[in-house]
Amino acid sequence: MNINVLKAELSHRLSLHINDDFGLEESWKRLTNIMSENIYETIEFFKHKCTDEEFFWLSEVFSDVAEKTQSKDFVQALKQRLAQVTRDNYVQANFNNEHIRTYIDYDEYIRSVQLEIDYAENALIGAQSIK
Repeated sequence: MNINVLKAELSHRLSLHINDDFGLEESWKRLTNIMSENIYETIEFFKHKCTDEEFFWLSEVFSDVAEKTQSKDFVQALKQRLAQVTRDNYVQANFNNEHIRTYIDYDEYIRSVQLEIDYAENALIGAQSIK
């Protein structure tokens, strides 16, 4: 996975208007393809190089990546990454995106990303709970 390409596409996605359905769908497809190219590199990105803000926005495609790759390791890595976001280290004011800075407090962040991880887990064929 090329991290620079991923970050460029994520930046493009964040520049889109919330009502630009076609643009969002196309960006989500590109993000899914980028993250699915090499799932092990993607997992390493989430473990070691992904910011909390990137993690939040990339959660939009977790289920698509899980469905495409069928990687239980990917879902497990997402769960581990979310566990690193604690109330003590979550600083809403430090996010770059105005939406997340204004509306996404710690509880909403955790709820939203956990929901996307749950969808990703359910996208696995023969999905069983990953502990």
